[in-house]
Amino acid sequence: MKQKDERENNINRVISAAQSLFISDGIFATSINRIAQEAGLTPMSLYRYFNNKDTLVYTVWQDALATFFKQFMDEFELRTTPEMTGYDKFVVAMDIYFEIYRKSPNWFSYTQEMFSYAPSDKNSGKEIINVFWQYYDKEIPVPALKSLREGVEDGSIRKDVNIYMAYQCLLNAYTGATIYENVSFGVSPVDIIKFTADLIAKYIKSTN
Repeated sequence: MKQKDERENNINRVISAAQSLFISDGIFATSINRIAQEAGLTPMSLYRYFNNKDTLVYTVWQDALATFFKQFMDEFELRTTPEMTGYDKFVVAMDIYFEIYRKSPNWFSYTQEMFSYAPSDKNSGKEIINVFWQYYDKEIPVPALKSLREGVEDGSIRKDVNIYMAYQCLLNAYTGATIYENVSFGVSPVDIIKFTADLIAKYIKSTN
């Protein structure tokens, strides 16, 4: 194996191992030594690819969100057709969104921990929150917002609905459930957001 290929393979193994451990056990409870062990490398080797834990956490977070978005888009393209109404596409988008979360029950606790994660080097340029908003303010909304616009155009969604406000309500429910999950009175974050999405879906649907 070429040195470049070996390096890339080792980096991917580290990211995969770290991502699994971060999501299952938490970031602060996971040591570099354990990640290296799971990846089949020595801690010294791991530090050749990542200068410190902050860099690794940032890279893993980017990869986790990119993977989530790819799974979301692949499934959305598979389950929608040009003939479907915009409203139906919106419902499909929300269903897929929740299905992914149900398959990864620890995702919310991981996201919550990432919200509170502060890198040791404040000047590193590794802004954890900015990585999150790249996907949840730009990438993830794309199919949902596009479906809402199509729904207004084809008449399946009420024309008096502010589609950006509708999506903002969903986003607020998501971030609120993530940050304040500990005071949700035993209701799972996914159920909170699903309930909000169902209310919005009923509200925006055209009765014509």
